[in-house]
Amino acid sequence: MEWLVVLIACCAFQLTKGASIERSVRGLSVSKVELTEFATTLWDRDDNRNATGDLLLDVGNYAGTTNTDQSPNNLFTKVSNSLLNGATYQSFLKLMDNYNPYTMQLETTSAKEDAEENDFIDAIMETRVMTYTLNFLINKDYVSSSTDLKAKLKNMWFKLYSRKTSYSTIDSSGFEHTFVGEIDSGSQKVTGFHNWVSFYEKEAVGEVNYYGWLSNPDPQLIGLSFTFHGYYKSISSLWVGCSPEFEMAMFTVCFMVRPNQNCNFAIDGNSMTIQTYTLYTDESLVGSAYPVA
Repeated sequence: MEWLVVLIACCAFQLTKGASIERSVRGLSVSKVELTEFATTLWDRDDNRNATGDLLLDVGNYAGTTNTDQSPNNLFTKVSNSLLNGATYQSFLKLMDNYNPYTMQLETTSAKEDAEENDFIDAIMETRVMTYTLNFLINKDYVSSSTDLKAKLKNMWFKLYSRKTSYSTIDSSGFEHTFVGEIDSGSQKVTGFHNWVSFYEKEAVGEVNYYGWLSNPDPQLIGLSFTFHGYYKSISSLWVGCSPEFEMAMFTVCFMVRPNQNCNFAIDGNSMTIQTYTLYTDESLVGSAYPVA
């Protein structure tokens, strides 16, 4: 597998000086060598990532910085049903309609939506990816058991909060921002949105318009620009074809061991970086997570 090195500028996450921070307990130190071994093993155990022929992309043209559509066709021209019918994909897709994309508008979680979150966590925990992740985090003293990891996943990704300190409306979560995408009601721009399945699902129904690539795209990682509900995202990054559990595992581990900083590792000898941010008032909650270089 050949990985593309993409320089991604993502929205700076607000960290407020003097804000009250809840300190989470950190585990043992983890070296870059250990992160590389973890990421490489995780990739090899990602049984639910795409196989040859599962995906076809039309990467179109270079998008540039003009905020105009340079690629008339959809990015995804084929995604096989056999891939999306997998248990982790199906439980992931059920989460896509649980959120209002606009910030400053109240988010709530119904009993049905809460159950869907739990079902997704249960589904990914059954995979080899998350079994290996669990053992890694136990060995490094970040979690104590499967039950503990499930509780941390539920809290760090799905607990609702206010995205900014300038208002108190509960309008966001780490999962919504990272995997589903949001529209900042102030700047009128798209924020977050770093998941290929979410992109494909929204593109298929006309909610996303792919503008083009920003770096020579690789089958597994692409820099791109697009609109979501008509609002512009000038530069973003997507891993393409990996399973929901692979991204959850990599983002979660990097969030735990390298919060608010670059999480550097390699896969198949190719250098990679994930950037994570904690929430400004509670560092146990994900503010954002995305692949960078």
